[in-house]
Amino acid sequence: MRSFVRSRGSRFLMAGTLALAGCANDHAGSTYDSGGSTSSSGGSDGALAVSDDASSGSSGSDGSSGSSVGDGGSGGDSSLAADGDAGSADPCDGALLCEKFDDYAGLTAIADKQKFGPWHAALQTGATMGLDGMHKVSGSNALHVHIDNAVTAGGRLFSDGAQPIFAGKPPHVYGRMMMYIDPNGTSVHWTFFGVNGDAESSSPAVGRNAQYIMSSLPKNGVNTYSFVYGLAAIGGDGDGYHDCSSQSTTPMPSAWACISFDMDSVARKLRMYKDGAAAPILSVDDHGNGCVAPTSVTSPWYGPAITQLFVGAWSFHPMSAPLDVWIDDLVVDTKPVTCPPQ
Repeated sequence: MRSFVRSRGSRFLMAGTLALAGCANDHAGSTYDSGGSTSSSGGSDGALAVSDDASSGSSGSDGSSGSSVGDGGSGGDSSLAADGDAGSADPCDGALLCEKFDDYAGLTAIADKQKFGPWHAALQTGATMGLDGMHKVSGSNALHVHIDNAVTAGGRLFSDGAQPIFAGKPPHVYGRMMMYIDPNGTSVHWTFFGVNGDAESSSPAVGRNAQYIMSSLPKNGVNTYSFVYGLAAIGGDGDGYHDCSSQSTTPMPSAWACISFDMDSVARKLRMYKDGAAAPILSVDDHGNGCVAPTSVTSPWYGPAITQLFVGAWSFHPMSAPLDVWIDDLVVDTKPVTCPPQ
């Protein structure tokens, strides 16, 4: 298997006897500064997961503060009508971070570097991002990101700093979000949620930025739920950037789905669940099932002491078709958060 490496800000492309499946680091090696720009926190961009049957695929105004915060607790209930767009009970239930995207009066289009509530935005040409009610679960709005066909682009909201969820730089978080996708275009790799920070203090990777990222990697031309992992390189001739992944067999539907997660940096354990089911759709224990060479597939996923999270849709390779993603009722906490039973 060969690797082709290009300069920072571009992407690795991996080719060989196995087909391309995804890129992991991509934006994963970056953090978001207070001025709104992305800045590298170590490592080069890279392609990660490979599988035998994977396919590669060819200015708003500021709103008022509106994200709910509390003193802990689990996510609440949600009920969806047949068309997916129905009201729900309050999902916040005292969670440390709960965002329903309903409390920003007058905010529709979101611009690059825009700040509102606990968020600051990143938006790339070829994508749009805003708040609208075309598809929503609770209240009047959801976050909506559109990515054009044949472009490498996306939109993300970042949160960091003095938000309650980051107190003590937690190494273990839980969360859930409601997500609707239609049209459901694929690319080699696009992401929808992630956390990052310096590797937690008990790991041998202290001082290196680490990221756990929830993503789509394609299988047979269909988006599938996946985890990707990035660990910043050591300078000089030291260990290079770790770009690793784990891919599920569960397709991402063109309908509402509740996706919940458990990310434990100390145990190096990640779980992803769908629609309140007891069994995870994807599990990672210590390491995943793919890494960009020369990183070993069995390299541990040393996780972050979390100081930042992001949500949205961002593709690091040209889209094979347009992608529209709506995200609503995002809940993140240090206590278990689950989806309502379906």
